[in-house]
Amino acid sequence: MTRRRVSSLQIRSKPSSDNGRSRSFGDSTDIVDFSGGRNSYVKGISAQLEKLGMTDLDGDSMSSNNSSTSSIVPPDHFVEIVLATKENTRNVGWIISDGDESIDEEVNIPFYAHVTEGGNFTDADWKDQPVVRQARVTWKDDNEIAWMERHMEMTQGFILIGKNPGLMILGEPTHDRQDLSENERNFPDINRLKGYLFPPGCGIIIKKGTWHDFPVSVGPDVNIFILNTREVVDALMSMEEPAPMDFGDCYKIKNADTLRTCTLRYPDPRPIAKAMGLLPNDTKSVGTVSKEKYGREMTRVEVSPKWADNATRNVWVVPIVNVENFSEDEFGPSVQPHLNQTQPEIANRGWRDYGNKQGLGRLGNLFKHHSIACTAVVSSDLAQDNLVMSQLHRLKQECGWEIGAHGANNSNGGHAGLTEAEEQRAISNCIKPLETVFGHNKRMTWLTPGFSVTGSTPKLLLESGVQTLLDFVDDDVPYMLRADGKDLSGQSLVCLPYSLECNDFTLILTRHLSPREYACALESHILQLARESCDSGCPTVVCLGLHTFVAGTPAVVHELDKMLARLKHNDSITWATAEQVSCLIRGEADELKKMPTNPTFTQPSSAVAFEANQAIENVMNPIEQTHFITIDAIPSPIQVNCNGLGLLLVDMQNDFMSPDGFGEQLGNDCTKLEHVVGPTRAVLQSARSADLTIIHTRENHRSNLADLTHLKASSCSSIGVSNGKGRSLVRGEWGSEFVSGLEPLEHETVIDKSGKSAFYQTDLELVLRNANVHTLIVCGVTTEICVHSTVRDATDRGIKCIVLKDCTASYFDSFHQVGLEMISAQGGIFGSVSESKTVIDALNR
Repeated sequence: MTRRRVSSLQIRSKPSSDNGRSRSFGDSTDIVDFSGGRNSYVKGISAQLEKLGMTDLDGDSMSSNNSSTSSIVPPDHFVEIVLATKENTRNVGWIISDGDESIDEEVNIPFYAHVTEGGNFTDADWKDQPVVRQARVTWKDDNEIAWMERHMEMTQGFILIGKNPGLMILGEPTHDRQDLSENERNFPDINRLKGYLFPPGCGIIIKKGTWHDFPVSVGPDVNIFILNTREVVDALMSMEEPAPMDFGDCYKIKNADTLRTCTLRYPDPRPIAKAMGLLPNDTKSVGTVSKEKYGREMTRVEVSPKWADNATRNVWVVPIVNVENFSEDEFGPSVQPHLNQTQPEIANRGWRDYGNKQGLGRLGNLFKHHSIACTAVVSSDLAQDNLVMSQLHRLKQECGWEIGAHGANNSNGGHAGLTEAEEQRAISNCIKPLETVFGHNKRMTWLTPGFSVTGSTPKLLLESGVQTLLDFVDDDVPYMLRADGKDLSGQSLVCLPYSLECNDFTLILTRHLSPREYACALESHILQLARESCDSGCPTVVCLGLHTFVAGTPAVVHELDKMLARLKHNDSITWATAEQVSCLIRGEADELKKMPTNPTFTQPSSAVAFEANQAIENVMNPIEQTHFITIDAIPSPIQVNCNGLGLLLVDMQNDFMSPDGFGEQLGNDCTKLEHVVGPTRAVLQSARSADLTIIHTRENHRSNLADLTHLKASSCSSIGVSNGKGRSLVRGEWGSEFVSGLEPLEHETVIDKSGKSAFYQTDLELVLRNANVHTLIVCGVTTEICVHSTVRDATDRGIKCIVLKDCTASYFDSFHQVGLEMISAQGGIFGSVSESKTVIDALNR
């Protein structure tokens, strides 16, 4: 089957004069359909392009006299949402409802005296082979109307079955509109688009030419009975990815491609449906908390920052590993959503199963390597899975993991729609199997599947013995939920913030971040909270949501490993389980002694009260544990906090320091740089012993020289040219290798740069910020070029530099001397200058 995409170009015929008001296509734009091929349209619009000052379509930058308009985000145009009735749907189709008004005429059939049967829909027919299907539509947060389609040779039917309403975006046919041009008839009129709310059991047979998209949920899942044709279904399923199409009777457009004046959206239909009585006001039946926000008979109570005692200036990081189960005959989270069409669906299901088979063990090994205990929230249906249970047993016994509860599974809709009695049974049926496997836990941590919290959930969890809740995501600090009802008076839940901003679903599946970007986002979030806690003296808490089938994949674990290596020495970060944080907040220091020791978390030596000042003993305190050293330097001695000190080695590579390298190709004497290797090696060894952050840079370019500027190429013609041992200043070549004795260790950071400054077009600043480095000891070559450029850029970023004169050098002695004098001039305008022995002595003290 062949597929033909619709391509279109929209040209503004004149500036809009309606102050941003969304207008119909006939008012403000001309839409030209070029589905006949490129050659047919280029010739036809060349004159229009010249008038508008645009370049040829082959270029990347079609611009007019006002080029800035291309960067303006179009305003939103919200369609009106109305309750579907026979009258207001007359122009788009024939409504199907349970009212008498849906039957225009009566057909008398003598066999069925008790039946009032209506006549045929006179203009409704199905081309070729009709098909009937059933679909389930779930809620989506994105309210953009991205696609619209129409059919000219058949009608289509959508009937809502079950107990929930649905929403359809429908637009009047434009193909027979006499007030529109021929081209304008190929697109919907946005001023005649509406969102129609259909009650449960109702539906519509749409007219030929009616613009429509697939029905959407108004909160709860909606089930739909669909009447279609085989031709249209086959055409839609044949598409490898969403794209405009014009095949047979399936004409589909992407609104963003054809509508440049605004973005089509529909308002949040939930409050509208509630106001119309289509959704219950008792929100427990749709899986949300009651008007009290945190549940009926529950009151939020703030906790004193003293719960963290000596670590009140810290961020407490709680890794939450979601170990989830999904029914085999149900769709679930997917890495390939387009495959969620038919059952059995093996690809996405296999991806989810992979998490518990491989991802759980991989995450366990990752955190074990960094001596960090996690909280696992587990679907109780997995209690019969020996592989998963054996892994969790090992992590609990050997690594101090906490085992929490996460409902029975993640396929049954969670607690949405359950009565209080049903929800109580669901909680009990989850906790009991886990306690059978792992033993009774009187301090159980709970995460409701799918965040389907009802107004009764917190109270019922308290009754079931749960003490720590992860369902609320509305803060950076922990708090208590106190029960006000007489049966539970005085009892409370500890709520820990389960941040959606740090959830792998949010960052990887929704925002589509790469594994490296995901790890960097987590790192930045943690470091920012650490800074805020240090400034305010109030501890913050962040829970990292890690799913075994998302965060447990090899590439993600690889990047998380590097992130944890950078953060593990940061004294303003404390790693803990949810249970450990909860015990501190409750003042249950004695209970902490019974837990397995987490090397990143030191247990208190005595019991404390809820507001006690001594809740934890020997936890790292960023003030008390700070290690200051004094380094003699020019223009004056400098006091440095070792916790924020790093070593930067600039371009200690063959291309600059070895015979036959790039420096020698330029006519320089490389032997004049050799003397820096010995003292630099001594500084490097001392820095490693002091556990400083160590970063190596090297100047090089991509093998195709795509990152080599024309200016640099014109002044350095030997870049990329072979010197007998490899191409000069090219990555992976001999010249980019570090000189003997100064090679980086595996965990040390290497920055490849194409410019003189190590900050230019690199992630050096991010690396330093993440490592909490504020001061740099700088060694490298050459003094007046790469060292100087880097030090200047560091100063502009608020990073203090100490340049070692016997660990830096130039091919020209005078340049080296003047470069150092410039750095320390005027009170140290670019930093300080010292020597290797002085720094080594200070580090060893």
